[in-house]
Amino acid sequence: MWGGASPAPARTRQREGALVAAWPGAPIATLEREGIPFRRVEELLGAEGLAAADGAARTWARVWGRLPLADGKSFRELVEWRGSSLLWSATAFLLEETAGPRCARTAEVALRLLEATAAPEVDVSGLTPVEGLLLSRACTARGVLFHGREGAAKRPLTVVRPPARSRLGRALAGALAPAGPPPPPLPAAGAGLEAAPVLALVGSEEERRSLGPLPNAVSEGLGRPVCAVSLDELPRWETRRARRRIAEAEARLRERHRQLAGTPGLAASYAHRGVGFADLAAGDLEALVQGSLAAAVRRLEAAVELVDSARPAAVLLAVSGRDERRSLVHACAACGVGAVVLRARPSGETARADGGPQPLAVLDWEAGLDPGSAVEALREASRGRVIAG
Repeated sequence: MWGGASPAPARTRQREGALVAAWPGAPIATLEREGIPFRRVEELLGAEGLAAADGAARTWARVWGRLPLADGKSFRELVEWRGSSLLWSATAFLLEETAGPRCARTAEVALRLLEATAAPEVDVSGLTPVEGLLLSRACTARGVLFHGREGAAKRPLTVVRPPARSRLGRALAGALAPAGPPPPPLPAAGAGLEAAPVLALVGSEEERRSLGPLPNAVSEGLGRPVCAVSLDELPRWETRRARRRIAEAEARLRERHRQLAGTPGLAASYAHRGVGFADLAAGDLEALVQGSLAAAVRRLEAAVELVDSARPAAVLLAVSGRDERRSLVHACAACGVGAVVLRARPSGETARADGGPQPLAVLDWEAGLDPGSAVEALREASRGRVIAG
């Protein structure tokens, strides 16, 4: 197995009768220049094997949250808040930013490679420490002799950590939070109408612009004002009441972290088909619990205050971030207000990785589309009726 560096070991082993395989991402031009026969791992696995490796990451992330970790409860059950699991608002983070799914994918590549080649022995050259370690563990799981050093990783894989507030930051945020909710947002369309508004939550200014004439069409079709608020404006609704709830949730999350960190159950959950990687994913739990989930709680509680103050008939969500959008749907469900999601076309989203509150309708949307379907969905949402997306 060649991952780079000097081609000499690959040449030597190939002359001894070994199959030289180039690990994904290896600079194969070096082998070609040296005239060393080789096969690419992608070629050995085929399209089906590569798709299975990608699927392994998604499956691992979906299953992990349901495994019993403490007192017979899964992680999903241990982080419930306002009637639903906070994990629903962190599935994209878990899949795309933490180390566990990456390790599961690499383990699946290694296992399928061993199965495809039926190799009785494996030697490595030029793989990264993490790749070498996971390949050696895959060899152990398959009963294959692994030559050379295991390439032990010196530290866990890097995890992108959402910004977390320090204890001082939490105290200052609580002290500076307004005692009561800020005034409801001003109408973006239909100013002067007295009916309960439609609240539009957008992720960015670009997403606000993508709505185009939709706010005016909604206002005219429903006879209601449309008020728009972006995610950047949402912290304005972190009132003292919201901060108390956020502090309670953050304390609960810190307790969950202490409860789970270093436990055998957590370590056992970081494995794929007999290949363990708890050491490589040692930073996942803190990043997930005190980073992503804590951010989801802040977003959720601010959104609850916003919806309570605006008292909308329905909420329109034009937020591309899957986790951000789901926490807003959670807030709408907590307030008993129907939500309609506008999803950019093509969205590229896969099936959801965990259960949670659902919007009343999900519509694909892009600038220039006829707003009629969105207007009708909001009309039904304002009546509390579920329609097909």
